Parts: sequence; structure tokens; C-alpha cells
Amino acid sequence: MSVTVVTALAVKSFDTPDKKRCPDKAEFDLVTVDDFSVVRLILEPGWRWSESMKPLEETDFCQHNHLGFCVSGVLEVETADGVRSTIRANDTYTLPPRHDEWVVGSEPFVAVEFLGAASFGRRTSHGVHARV
Repeated sequence: MSVTVVTALAVKSFDTPDKKRCPDKAEFDLVTVDDFSVVRLILEPGWRWSESMKPLEETDFCQHNHLGFCVSGVLEVETADGVRSTIRANDTYTLPPRHDEWVVGSEPFVAVEFLGAASFGRRTSHGVHARV
């Protein structure tokens, strides 16, 4: 059994992220607090993983695990085996590897993720998670 322990007081703002990645139609603001990476995703209307991220990741589907909270917007998700779900403002979510996702409507999808996104937008991460 793994135990996660917070060892220090740490506060950071997405206004001054440790790293910023801006692949096609997206912005990923990454911060590290204590030993934890957290990211704010801003996905523009028209963003779709299979179109915007697949060339960077070099995999057929997103291979990341995600644990997040949607601040605003709508994101549609479909797993490789055809299960679909919609994420909206105030939803918390988990996504397993092997999925596609896309922004629905004319509003950006904004979310904060606590698992999986530290590597998001990093060239050829192949779903491998990394610290900021």
C-alpha cells in the first residue's frame, strides 16, 4: 500500500506557472507544490486530442491517466472501446488511458488536473508521467 504524505507548506499561482506548454489550441500551466504536480488546462474550441496532441504524443489514443476538476466549458470523452461521457463545469473526473477527447461548443474547456497532466503536451511522452 502506498501512502502519500505532504511534507511542506507550499503555495503557487497559475498566474506564474513553473512551466507553460502551448501546443495547438491549448495551454497547459504547470506548477509543483511540495512533491506534487498540478496543471491548469485551457483547451480552445476546436481542440481534439486526436488532432492536436496525437502528433506530439505519437500514440493512437491518449495514454495518460487523469484526475481533475472542470472549472468551465464542456469536454466529450470516448474510450478506445467506445464508452462516452461528457464533462461539464463543476464535474470531477477520472479518465483511464486509451481515450480521445474534444471540446464541445464555443467556450474553452478549463480544468485543473492532479494526476496525469504533468507530462501533457510534452513531445513524445507516450503517456509516461513526469514531474514538471
